[in-house]
Amino acid sequence: KNWLDRLVPLSASQPRCLPTMPKKRTVRKENRLKKLIEEEKADEIKAVEKKKRREDLRQERRDELIEKLEKVAETLEDGGAGAKDKSGDVDMRPAGSVITKKTGVIRKIGKDKTRARASKSLLKVAKQRGIIHDVALAKRLLEDKRPRNKTTPYGKELKRDKRLRTAREKRMRKCGIRQEEDGEDEDDE
Repeated sequence: KNWLDRLVPLSASQPRCLPTMPKKRTVRKENRLKKLIEEEKADEIKAVEKKKRREDLRQERRDELIEKLEKVAETLEDGGAGAKDKSGDVDMRPAGSVITKKTGVIRKIGKDKTRARASKSLLKVAKQRGIIHDVALAKRLLEDKRPRNKTTPYGKELKRDKRLRTAREKRMRKCGIRQEEDGEDEDDE
């Protein structure tokens, strides 16, 4: 008898075949896939660590900015508008012409009332004193907001902006305001 018959008993319907080695191309393909999966996992871990590190740095910068602004706020309380001087008189702000309320559309879409709001006047005073360089950047840091894209990745106008623009145009048509007048104002700015 053949030595193969002793190893694997065969029925008449089964062909005689040996366990073969896998082809080199399949081994290479499997190894490459394993390597890619390991690299993806390593990249995900790295991205999570990087995100955590950036958030820690941002929180540290925010805390430092808050400390500086608190010092500015204390000095404002001591000698700002509406504070008493040594004689006991209160320094009052002029009413009416100086403080003008901006009228327009109340944009409620995407407003989160629970977030901390930065005081614009406090930030302006801090900029005048040289504590911060840019009011917008400080406000972004305090409120933890990211800059919003103006367009979609394909260059189209965002749905929210389109909705606001069409509502503004509708009001203009309703009130009888011409767009040429509005267009001139935008060019001047």
